[in-house]
Amino acid sequence: MLYREASWSSRGKVIIEIETFCRENHGRKLSPPTYYERNQIFFTEGIIMSQNIAKQLENVVFGCASPCHSKRADKFNKAIDTAWKIYANKSFDDMLDLAKNFGKFIREHYPDKTRAYQIDRDIVQAYFNSKPNNWNDDTMWTNYSRMKKLEKCCKHVYFRDKDKFNWDMKNMFVPKSTKEVKYKKDKPIPVDVAKVAIADLEKKDSEAVNGVKLSFCTGMRAEETTCLKVKNIRFDKGEFGFGYVVIVRGPEGGAKGGRPRKIPILDKADQDMLKSAVAGKNPDDYVVAKKPTKSNPDDIKMLPETVEDAFSEALRERHGNTYLYNALHGLRKTFAQRYYDIIREKRDKKETIAKTNAVLGHGYNRGEQGIKTYVANRH
Repeated sequence: MLYREASWSSRGKVIIEIETFCRENHGRKLSPPTYYERNQIFFTEGIIMSQNIAKQLENVVFGCASPCHSKRADKFNKAIDTAWKIYANKSFDDMLDLAKNFGKFIREHYPDKTRAYQIDRDIVQAYFNSKPNNWNDDTMWTNYSRMKKLEKCCKHVYFRDKDKFNWDMKNMFVPKSTKEVKYKKDKPIPVDVAKVAIADLEKKDSEAVNGVKLSFCTGMRAEETTCLKVKNIRFDKGEFGFGYVVIVRGPEGGAKGGRPRKIPILDKADQDMLKSAVAGKNPDDYVVAKKPTKSNPDDIKMLPETVEDAFSEALRERHGNTYLYNALHGLRKTFAQRYYDIIREKRDKKETIAKTNAVLGHGYNRGEQGIKTYVANRH
């Protein structure tokens, strides 16, 4: 069992071995073979469920790993089902940790359950009920989403038994955390704190400050700030009359899922801040750019991590560990609350929630769940 015997540390070797297997046994030259074809090879060569349920769940994660695939490109192809795919290496690590931990829990508490399709809502509920002392609320909800993904992955890998799976996640209750957290990740950054950090960054010789300005004024994600060009900012019209920012469709816009959107500039102060970010630039210039080097003069696009790190360092210099684990995502939440408050003055709660979801890029119909972690005061 090539896949079952593989560990995460040998994952690169496994891919090479599978590619060799494809060429030698199927007469195909695949460079690299698609993950669909890899999975089919595993199935046709006799991959069956291990007697160890923990290994079954681990195999599922390996079977759905798609590190060479573009999530954005896949989403634009209606023929591709992205629900089971695990794209990023970080996501793979997180899913594998969950699979191992959940599998170990089942073996210890439900030894009679030897097949993944025998898992039901009661087992999943018991697992989550064992975690309030170890997980904070954000981790609890994150792992709830991962657990739903894990069931989809099980149905994909063990497709012959997919009709037997019913973990009934929609009826599961996510318990409240009892863990005391000293530093909360990605909490909203107070407006005055953000402005001081921006002022400090302006004294440094880097355009990373422009990315922080964009995130503060528009709630843009880090990658979106580094993809934005000057021509996509307007300083007239817009929802509030101060202009707007356009995130273009596809990978060029840097948006999650490649979804385009228009974000209004909230007030004159934000408008002035964004004007300072594009001062002296041409329409096709990046708002956030790095200095070119002699060896690579065309490489001027700044990495999102550079913007994140610059803002984190500015917060740390002023406030020590007060805002530890907080970066641009905290600013995104600050913007979300500001926008929500402005809209709520004139619209009912349902429409306010819908518009806030849309401006964050979550989709107009996501409902209150879509802004739950972004807008604390949903009055």
